[in-house]
Amino acid sequence: MILSRASEYAIRAMVYMAEKGGESPTQLKDIAESEGIPFHFLAKTMQVLTRIRLVKSFRGPRGGFTLMKRPDQIYLYEIVNAFDAISQWETTCILGINPCSDEVVCPIHEDWKPIKEEIFKMFQEKTLTDLVGQITAKREKLKELGLTG
Repeated sequence: MILSRASEYAIRAMVYMAEKGGESPTQLKDIAESEGIPFHFLAKTMQVLTRIRLVKSFRGPRGGFTLMKRPDQIYLYEIVNAFDAISQWETTCILGINPCSDEVVCPIHEDWKPIKEEIFKMFQEKTLTDLVGQITAKREKLKELGLTG
C-alpha cells in the first residue's frame, strides 16, 4: 500500500485502543497479540505516538497506553504524518525526482495530483471513531464469509 508498515501498525493500535475505550491503560502485549503486530516493532511505534502526544504511556505492571484525546478528535492525518511525513507530499515527487510542483512536473504529476489530494483529504477527515465502526463491520463480514478464525 502507500503507507509504511509503521503507519499501518500505528493506526491499528490506535483503533484497538479506541475500541477498548475505558480509562485503564491497554497493555502493549494485548495490542500486539490481538492485531498480529510484532511486539518490538509496536513498542517503537508507540514511542513515536507518545512523543507526538497522541497516546500516554504508563509504567509498571498495570502500565500500558491510553489515548490522549477522544477517538473522535484524533484524525488519521496526525497518525500517518508522524511516520510518513504526508505534510511534505505537496512537494515530494512520487518518482523521487524532487521537488515536484505544478511548475516543475514529473511524468505522472497530473495523474497523481488529484489522487494525492483525495488521499490527503481523507486523512484529514477520518477519525478513529469513524474507523472503529467500519472495522467492526468488516470483521463481522469476514467472520460471516469464513475468512477469519
